[in-house]
Amino acid sequence: MAIAFENTLQPSSSLDAMARSQMLVRNLATAGVPQAMFLIKTKGIDQKDKARLSLYSDKGHLLVNAGHGHGLVTKSDLYAYEIGILKANRILRPYRGYKKHVYFSYLHEYGDANIQQGLANFLQERGYRPAFANPNPMRGVDQYLDELYQKKIRSNRAVNMAALEKAYVDLISTSLAQEDALAFNLLGYSPKQVLVLQENDLAAYFIVALVDQLIAQGWKIIPPESVFNDPLANNPVAANRWGANGYINSITRLADERVAYWRVLGDRKARVDAFLQSKVPGFIE
Repeated sequence: MAIAFENTLQPSSSLDAMARSQMLVRNLATAGVPQAMFLIKTKGIDQKDKARLSLYSDKGHLLVNAGHGHGLVTKSDLYAYEIGILKANRILRPYRGYKKHVYFSYLHEYGDANIQQGLANFLQERGYRPAFANPNPMRGVDQYLDELYQKKIRSNRAVNMAALEKAYVDLISTSLAQEDALAFNLLGYSPKQVLVLQENDLAAYFIVALVDQLIAQGWKIIPPESVFNDPLANNPVAANRWGANGYINSITRLADERVAYWRVLGDRKARVDAFLQSKVPGFIE
């Protein structure tokens, strides 16, 4: 399994932004993670963000082009998508950790098939390389935990960090095990996976404990580029022959309601709130 981070280059919160990145890099090394993948949207990047990109790149992590701005995924013009990817490529090109991998959500979601195919052709013709990440039932929940944590810190309220760490690790590792079981039932074996985490304070604090738990469950942490070379990930039946965004929905081509984040967010929060009430008393107010 490889580890990826999305919503990267977030601003300072309870941790200074650079201090968070430094802690995350240090703790990834402590956990024995050979390489992580950082999905980078480049709009609004400033000099401090560039220093963080240099940190990730210089420590051997993979920078992935995720487009220039969030708004692009709402457009219906192929040219707008292409321009966004080219803008991001220009900004990321100076970093040695960037190798023209692209992770662009519109390639894998249920949008206009003609635009998706046109974008795939555009990327292939210009030598871009695919990247993908697996959805899982709890994707985004780590961001919700961090939002709750930041609220407590702003209110100057005490947080039981040991209990919160255990809850964070349990939620993520359990959801990953569930996704792997579904993939095993579909394929007959456990494929290489990419676990997507949010680049936030809790990830910086808890990544060592999370990786330790995953290894204890039998996972081996591998570089993301070795996942991209998996024949299954680039199977012709996967989306646009560009790379699967998760094995189940890309190979079967069936919509998986669990990956429709906004449609199930309320249910997720209710389940997570109940879990936190029992595991981290006083964390939910």
